[in-house]
Amino acid sequence: MYESYPARNQMPRTRSTRTRSVLMAALLSLGAIGFAAPGVEATVTYSRSTNFVLQEVPTGDLLNNTNGICHTGANLVIKNAQGTFNRTYYAQVASACGLKVIWAFPDTVNYSTGTIYPTRVAALVRQVKGLAATYGYLSVKEPSWHHISGTEIRTLYRAYRTADPNHPVIALFGDVPHFGSTANPYWTGMANIVMVDWYPVETTNGTNSIYLTGASSWFPKVRAKVAAVTPGRPIWLMVQTHKYLKPATHKKQRPTQSQLSREVRDGFGYLRASGIAFHVWRNSNYSLDQLRDPQMVSWMKTLIGKVRAGTFL
Repeated sequence: MYESYPARNQMPRTRSTRTRSVLMAALLSLGAIGFAAPGVEATVTYSRSTNFVLQEVPTGDLLNNTNGICHTGANLVIKNAQGTFNRTYYAQVASACGLKVIWAFPDTVNYSTGTIYPTRVAALVRQVKGLAATYGYLSVKEPSWHHISGTEIRTLYRAYRTADPNHPVIALFGDVPHFGSTANPYWTGMANIVMVDWYPVETTNGTNSIYLTGASSWFPKVRAKVAAVTPGRPIWLMVQTHKYLKPATHKKQRPTQSQLSREVRDGFGYLRASGIAFHVWRNSNYSLDQLRDPQMVSWMKTLIGKVRAGTFL
């Protein structure tokens, strides 16, 4: 279990405390923090400029600042842009909320059949690559679950980079325990930013809540694989904020505030994540999501604020 440090004004004025204060001030000036909390093996290292990512916040909710979503401190939003969706207007609204947009184009992948359509990429990218609010592109989501091969991920990546070499391409991988294996391959030429998702809060009987401890095993392996195959590639983590609708047992549960912090702490400590994404704003398959859970959005804001201040432990 993670332990909390005492409040700063409760710390005894010992030499070690004064030394730690000096070291903390030095780290804050560099914009990065690294430390190991008592009883935790991994050193928690993060930057105050960590990218924080929202997902699928509609235009209207950005306009209305629903649940205070524009004031969380996040700087990016992933948005599906399908069909006649007004991309230019969404970019303007997102920018007014302090967000840049990671565009996902559902018309380029059929997740039901595992079919990709790389020839559609160029025309879609052309509509957004010149927008000031464009950050980049999400090429594929959880490819191993949808029978999208490593070769197909590479094909989509090439299509995006050919259409726009100036913005990064992000690939989101699920099935973290098999990341980098033949079942869930990671090769060169797949992404400029590697994102993995990890939803560790579950139930065994429909009423209790447990936290899966696999991050300490799997995240270092993900990090090592990315470093070996594509040295220097950033890794981002998508964390859980939702609760599944059914069945009641063995499904994801709503995290508590401490569990949300632990998810991010695991990402910083074991994965060395330089970006954190929150899943998800709304989804009809869930009984709770950020839209229906303003308390969760408030916790996200608190967490982001601590990272920005360099006080997240």
